[in-house]
Amino acid sequence: MSEENVEIVRALAARWNAGVRSVPTDLFDPAVELETPISSVAGKPYRGYAGVEEWIRENDEQFSVWRISLPDVREADGKVIAIGSVHARGRASGIEVDIPAALIAELGTDARITRARVYPDVNEALKAVGLEE
Repeated sequence: MSEENVEIVRALAARWNAGVRSVPTDLFDPAVELETPISSVAGKPYRGYAGVEEWIRENDEQFSVWRISLPDVREADGKVIAIGSVHARGRASGIEVDIPAALIAELGTDARITRARVYPDVNEALKAVGLEE
């Protein structure tokens, strides 16, 4: 793994924050699996480009603002862990929230994300990559 993989995760957040809502096929493997707190409720991860598109639609339906801040992005246990927060505003309610969050990304040999999991509990994410806080 290299610093390049860390930069890929940073680029993903930067695209999102810039308002790009298309699937970043240069950053995601076609068979990518995305697991989020929302997908946990559904009982299955979002799979492939169609799954990521579904996740994007669901977020845009629920939130008028969704910004990602990732001040801590590093390699750990062969993966990239990004720790930060999400700032969101409910589309219907107008309520704004800042939520601590972490992302663990696994990348394939072609430097595209094959699996990503969003953790609402940063400590749980740290434990998942062997970094206890």
